[in-house]
Amino acid sequence: TEGAVLIDGENVVGEPPVARGTAMMFQSYALFPHLSCVDNVAFNLKVRGVGKTERRERALEMLARVRMKEFADRLPAQLSGGQQQRIALARALITDPRVLLLDEPLSALDEYLRLQMRSELRRLQRELGITFVHVTHTQLEAIAVADMVVVMTHGRIEQAGTAQEIYTQPRSAYVARFMGGHNVF
Repeated sequence: TEGAVLIDGENVVGEPPVARGTAMMFQSYALFPHLSCVDNVAFNLKVRGVGKTERRERALEMLARVRMKEFADRLPAQLSGGQQQRIALARALITDPRVLLLDEPLSALDEYLRLQMRSELRRLQRELGITFVHVTHTQLEAIAVADMVVVMTHGRIEQAGTAQEIYTQPRSAYVARFMGGHNVF
């Protein structure tokens, strides 16, 4: 209710969620178990009153973008964790957000899928040209996907910079330890 959060120069504080230009991908994916993949992706468009034909077309395009079009008619329970994650990502991106908030999106995946999805997230971010705010507790993940890394503790920013700056020039003992520094003087 106070302050300012600027997205493309516009203050979005106090705006209804639909007007903020943001989308969120939750850690738990939060897919509707009774809806097909294409209907899960199209759900936000349905809520916004987009017609059925356009909704399905756009959802299929988004499924193709995340390389899941062939799974359009499956239910979430028929998918692997990585596939469910891609459906959740497509559902978040379908509204063309200016900023995508990702809450530990890779934490439920095994190491092999994590590595794959890191690359996939980078590819999509570059392709779409939107800002991703990726929350993680995994240093390697942050370094692998981020243009800018922000290390926080207790709700305060300890340091912000490129992955290389954070890793090679930590400004505090906390940042050095968090990034894996063993010799902290």
